[in-house]
Amino acid sequence: MLEAVSNTVPVAQAPTTDTSASASAQQAADDNFDLFLSLLTTQLQNQDPLDPMDTSEMTSQLVQFTSVEQTIATNSNLEKLIALTDSQSSDNAVQYIGKDIEALSTARTLTEGETAEWRFSVAEKSPEITISIVDSTGAAVYKETRSEEAGTHDFSWDGSTDDGGTASEGTYFLAVTATDADGEPVNTDVRTFGTVDSVDFTASPPILMVDGLPVSLTSVTAVSQAKEEDA
Repeated sequence: MLEAVSNTVPVAQAPTTDTSASASAQQAADDNFDLFLSLLTTQLQNQDPLDPMDTSEMTSQLVQFTSVEQTIATNSNLEKLIALTDSQSSDNAVQYIGKDIEALSTARTLTEGETAEWRFSVAEKSPEITISIVDSTGAAVYKETRSEEAGTHDFSWDGSTDDGGTASEGTYFLAVTATDADGEPVNTDVRTFGTVDSVDFTASPPILMVDGLPVSLTSVTAVSQAKEEDA
């Protein structure tokens, strides 16, 4: 028996640096404020005692500096919140490794000697459902029409093409359109399913890799423990 992998892998958090936008802005504000205080001190030291400088302008500038600092502080807190959210998203994504998932996705891989399988749903009974398969270039390779009751249905394709040949190995995409008895459009969706092999953290949110194909974390509709398979 092959036992499904269910252990999770810890995700290392990126080290905190001072190269964020808010940190750079804070440094610039500090430099400007130091310059402002230096100029203000010089003005106060050299002002005419009989005609002292107007303090209203000085007060206005101080208020502006305070407003800028508050804005920078807010941005800094937002950056920390985003970083925390990204970290939690990464941790959550790792939990999917070794799990069986179902997700909204039209892509599947066709391998020689095997079939490509999808699931699709129709919102209501449809006497005319058109199922189309296109390759990675967008060229149509297979089409069929059927009728189905409302609900979820499995679709399996062995690689047969409309011209009587067999499609080469690669990634293919399924499209499903349906109409009701009056010819009005019926809502449909297409889903892929399989076991999560790994997680790609170069995207945000992370991308789950299922049978070698990327699946968005936000498109997952169901998760379950991977079933054991006989050796």
